[in-house]
Amino acid sequence: MERLEYTVQRIPVERTLALRKAVLRPYLGEARFVLDDDRLPTTVAFGAVTPDDRVIAVARLAPERPPFDAGDHPAWRLRGMATSPDARNLGVGADLFEALLGYLVAAGGGILWCNARLAARRFYERGGMEARGEPWDESDIGPHVMMWREVPGATEP
Repeated sequence: MERLEYTVQRIPVERTLALRKAVLRPYLGEARFVLDDDRLPTTVAFGAVTPDDRVIAVARLAPERPPFDAGDHPAWRLRGMATSPDARNLGVGADLFEALLGYLVAAGGGILWCNARLAARRFYERGGMEARGEPWDESDIGPHVMMWREVPGATEP
């Protein structure tokens, strides 16, 4: 099998929309698909991009307090993580997740949390996240569970 070539990099949130829609919510119209904080300057997006500029995996982070007590830690919500079907099980998602963690470390760390599809729970657990609370059924999307982890900030030399 030939290795898939890509780089993980920050990309404009707009470049995440097509893949997020195709993978996560193909049945939703554009008005219900774009997230409220997609266009805020504090929202950052990352993508795995092939040499021919095809975006094969995406995720975005935005500062948002979780629905549990995070103390005085900064908190970041992970949303819209999606990988193209032809790039799955090749480590692309794991590389993307590592880039997100690196960004948070450089930003001072804090709480990373998300509402994960149950089908992706093991992926997030491999990234050091833990389930919090009981699973629920998200209307139009399916079963989810809240996941979280603490991310340490970069230490000064």
